[in-house]
Amino acid sequence: MTQPWLSPTPLIQRKIRRTALLVTVAFFLLLMRFWHLQVLEGRYYATLSASNRLRLRSVEAPRGLILDRSGAVMVENRPSFDVYVIPADVPDLNEAAQAIGALLGQRPGEVAAKIRAGQAQSHKPVLLAREVKERTMVAIEERKMNLPGVSLRIHPIRAYLDGGVGAHLLGYVSEVSQAQLHQEEYRDFHPGETVGQTGVERLFDSFVRGIDGREEIEVDAQGRLIRLLDRLEPQSGFNLVLTLDKKLQMAAEKAFADKRGAVVAMDPRTGEILVWVSRPSYDPNHFAQRLSRESWEGLVADPTHPLQNRPLQAQYPPGSLFKLVVMAAGLEAGAVTSKTAFFCPGYFRLGRYRYDDWKEEGHGRQDLMEGIAHSCNVYFYQAALKTGINPIARVAREFGLGQKTGIGVKDEAKGLVPTPAWKRKALGKPWYPGDTVITGIGQGLILVTPLQVLTMVAAIANGGTLYRPWMVKRVESWGGEVVAAYGPEVVRKVNLDPRTLELLRRGMLRVVEEGTGKSARIPGIKVAGKTGTAQVVKKESPVSPRTKDHGWFVAFAPYADPKIAIVVIAENAGFGSVAAAPVARAVLEAAFSAPREETEVAQGPEPAEDE
Repeated sequence: MTQPWLSPTPLIQRKIRRTALLVTVAFFLLLMRFWHLQVLEGRYYATLSASNRLRLRSVEAPRGLILDRSGAVMVENRPSFDVYVIPADVPDLNEAAQAIGALLGQRPGEVAAKIRAGQAQSHKPVLLAREVKERTMVAIEERKMNLPGVSLRIHPIRAYLDGGVGAHLLGYVSEVSQAQLHQEEYRDFHPGETVGQTGVERLFDSFVRGIDGREEIEVDAQGRLIRLLDRLEPQSGFNLVLTLDKKLQMAAEKAFADKRGAVVAMDPRTGEILVWVSRPSYDPNHFAQRLSRESWEGLVADPTHPLQNRPLQAQYPPGSLFKLVVMAAGLEAGAVTSKTAFFCPGYFRLGRYRYDDWKEEGHGRQDLMEGIAHSCNVYFYQAALKTGINPIARVAREFGLGQKTGIGVKDEAKGLVPTPAWKRKALGKPWYPGDTVITGIGQGLILVTPLQVLTMVAAIANGGTLYRPWMVKRVESWGGEVVAAYGPEVVRKVNLDPRTLELLRRGMLRVVEEGTGKSARIPGIKVAGKTGTAQVVKKESPVSPRTKDHGWFVAFAPYADPKIAIVVIAENAGFGSVAAAPVARAVLEAAFSAPREETEVAQGPEPAEDE
C-alpha cells in the first residue's frame, strides 16, 4: 500500500504542468523571434549593421586651372586642412566640445552649437574649422583616439595668384547659397558645394568644376577610422585658356595705379579681350576662404563700388570720344566734308545760350581734320547741328553704342543713345536744338560703357567689322586635349562708306601725332587715338574729388596693321590727355616690346551665361 506522502497531490501536478507549458510557449516564441530576425529580416539588419561600421565620404575634386593666352597660370588650387565631426559619433557633447575647442582655439559653446546644428542629419560631417595650422593637425592626430567622430580632411581652395589682378574678368568662387539652391540652375548642387559666382569662373563653371570622388571607410563603434576599404579618385575640372595677355594685364594694372575706372584692350582682328582692368578691385581669394558677413557688407557698402565690373557695368558720358561718331554721321549725311571749316572764337552761341570750348581763347579756323585733332568743341557743336540728331544716333547704334555687346556676362549695361522720340516717351519733353549741340560733344543724356567704346574703336581700326568680345580661347583636359574651342564672331559689318572709316582713322592718327593725344606717342610705332574729357557736373558747380571730370583715351596700333585697340577711362581724374593717355601708352609699349602670340581661329563663339 502506497504511503500518502510519497505521491504528489493533484494541486502540485497541475502547477508543474502549467509551468512546463509556459516554458514551452516562451521557448517557442523566442524561437519564432529568432527565425523572424534571422530569416525574414536578416538582410535588413545585416545592411543596417554594415552601415554602422562602413561609411561613405565624398572627396572634393579640384577645379581646373585658369591660364592666360601664353599658358601662364593665373588661378590654381591649394590644399586646406579642415576639421570635421560626425554628430552621431559624439558620445558626450559637452566633453567633446571642451576637448575640440581647446585644440581649435574656439569656445566650447561655439563648438557645441555647430555640432547641435548638424544633429538633424547626424551622420553627415559638420565643418568645425578651415585651414588649421600644422601644429593643430599634429595635435588632432595625436589625440584622435580620444576624439570620436573628429577627422581631418583635405579641401582644395581656389588660389588667385595675383590677388585682385583681373579679378572682375576671372570672377570668384564660393559656397552655393540657400537662395541659389532653390533655383533650377543649381538643382544638382548640395549645401556646402563650391560654385563659380562671377566672371569666367561662373560662365565656365560646368567645365572647371570637376567630378567629386568618394572613399569607403570602416569605423569602430565610436566612429573612429579603422581602415580605408575603397577609394574612387575625384576627376579634376578642365583647364581654361583665356584670351587675356598677362604681360599686358600687369602693365595696365601698374600704369593705372591708384586710379578709379577701367582699362580694356582687344585684338581688333578677332574681338579677343587682351586686358581687363576694373578699379577699385577686390581680392577673390577672400571669397574662396568663406568671406565673413562683416567683410561682405563692407564691400557692398564701399562708396567706390569695388565689386562693380566697370568695363561692362559702368556707364559714362563719352565726352569728346563721341566726336568720332558725329564726324562719321556728318560725312555720311553730306553735312560736312574733310574741307568743311568753322571758326572757333572759344564759344558758340545758339539763341540766348552760350556753349564754351575747352580752350578759352578758341582754336581759330578749323577744318574737319584739324577739328578732330584738336578736339575743338565749337567745330562739333556746329557739325552736330548741321547733321541732325537722328543721323548721329543711327551711326552711334551702327557702332554698337546704346546696346549690349553680347559678351555673355549677366548684368551688362545697355548704355543710352538719346533721340527726340526717346526723350518724348521717357521724359515727356521735346527735343531742343541745344540737346543736339551738347550731344555733339558727348555730353547731355548719352551714356556708354568702356566695352561698347572698345568695340567701336576696334571696328574703326579694322575697317568696319564689329566683333563680339570674347574671353576664353579653349577648354583643355589636364593632358592637353582640346575639349572645346572658341573663335571670332562677327556681329555685323558697319554700314558706313569705307572712305568715312578711312577719314576716321586718319583723324585719330593726327590726334596723336599733332593734337591732344601727343602723350600717347611711341617711337617707332604709329599710334592712332582720341582723347575725351567727360563733364560730371555743370561747369558752374563747385568741384570736389568726386565731381572732377572723367578722363578718356582710346587708341589702336600700329596704324597700318592694327593688332591692339585700347580704351582707358579714369574717373574724376581730369583731362584724358593727362590722366588716361599715358596709361594706354604703357600698355602699347608692353604690347610691342616683344612679339605676341598670333591669333588662333577656332570653332565658334563662347557660351552666354544665360545659356
